[in-house]
Amino acid sequence: MLSLRRFRPLYGVCRRAQIGYFPRSRKLATLNAVESTYGVSRLEILPGIHTLPSVKWSRAYLIEGDTLALVDAGPPWGARNILKYIRKIGREPEELSHLLVTHAHPDHIGSASSVAKKTGARVIAHRADTKRRGNGASLNYMGVLGSLPVPLPFFERTPVATLVDEGDVLPIAGGIRVIHTPGHTPGSVCFLEEGTGSLFSGDTIFSDGERVSRSVPFPGYDAEAYRTSLARLATLDFDAICGGHGALLKSGGAGKLQELLEARPELPTWRQFFRSIPRRIKKSQSMTGEEI
Repeated sequence: MLSLRRFRPLYGVCRRAQIGYFPRSRKLATLNAVESTYGVSRLEILPGIHTLPSVKWSRAYLIEGDTLALVDAGPPWGARNILKYIRKIGREPEELSHLLVTHAHPDHIGSASSVAKKTGARVIAHRADTKRRGNGASLNYMGVLGSLPVPLPFFERTPVATLVDEGDVLPIAGGIRVIHTPGHTPGSVCFLEEGTGSLFSGDTIFSDGERVSRSVPFPGYDAEAYRTSLARLATLDFDAICGGHGALLKSGGAGKLQELLEARPELPTWRQFFRSIPRRIKKSQSMTGEEI
């Protein structure tokens, strides 16, 4: 029988070009050393916010309060490790009340259906990254991924319990505001935890721990919508960036995004990225950050 696990490296090639896995940044290497030393008992990157080290190819975050909320779920085959981490920090999977989806790319939602089924968490997403089915909606990308009612990786349907839009405030961690940032996908959103100024930005923006980066085009990308979303995002008040790839940017997020937009008003392209690889390797630079 053909194993789907054999296709992981093929899928990872495209994503790694965006997220900087060759070579790993020094900040990520430092983080992994901490994980090894302490057995991944707790990986709390900000007060009440954990990154899940077992999620590969993308970043997923756990918000800890009276209940738990998960921001994105990573690619398929990661649900067991997510639940394992919840138990390791002394909580129970049944405490996971919400699963917040930044966008419907498969490296961010592949484990969402399994996590939701095993915990009872309510999946929350913008309607533009879903497809209407009967009386409900399910996550969908390009009309194909997330379209089948069978447990097949990348294609399994994930029902959405709550459709959100710009300005909605979720009753999580004292209030998390929804910011609709179309461009990377039509339904891309950022989630702003206003109490701490932490922005869960998915693939709208991310960081290598020092600089802010923008996404390169993928199918479904809308350059003009993305440009507008970035400009509006730069006017908001946020500090930390918890991106869908790369490393945590602890402070100065809005200011560094504004600096990037002023220095490089043109959007990044795959051509620019591939041309920069030899220079980045020579200088031992991360593949995540944009060059300014």
